[in-house]
Amino acid sequence: MFLSTARTSKLNNLRDTWHSGWWSVKIALWVVTTAIPFPLPTEFIQIYGEVAHFGAGVFLLIQLISIISFITWLNECSESEKFASRCRIHVMFFATTAYVVCLMGIILMYIWYSPKPSCLLNIFFITWTLVLLQLMTSVSLHPKVDAGILTPGLMGLYVVFLCWCAIRSEPAG
Repeated sequence: MFLSTARTSKLNNLRDTWHSGWWSVKIALWVVTTAIPFPLPTEFIQIYGEVAHFGAGVFLLIQLISIISFITWLNECSESEKFASRCRIHVMFFATTAYVVCLMGIILMYIWYSPKPSCLLNIFFITWTLVLLQLMTSVSLHPKVDAGILTPGLMGLYVVFLCWCAIRSEPAG
């Protein structure tokens, strides 16, 4: 469905009708695609599992691009001449909150997911997340970039979230 509705720009376009309507067909397709895997042989499901890793990576890239686009738009909007004076306090509040949540998330990950010094992989990923947060902030505040603190704060939330999800999905032991 994504490929059939990509770059749809007009509301009265035939492809927009497919995108916004046809719910009975979409529900039927959903039920069929949900039921199809049950009678398939195990080998096919294992192959699908291998291919799904690639799809998950593509999904993460699309998600990353979407989040970066949104954060950039939000930062440009809040720093524009029209809204700069009204948004200054809000930007500071959200950026500070984002940094506090990032640091609390990193501290909690250290406490919960690396209780022993032998958890080297978890310690590495958590520390690398902290380094990325510091690096994003340093680059963003550099005089040549001067992007402010909202962008790295919000991006830091996403990076901490990804690290948390990755560490949580690791098998115990």
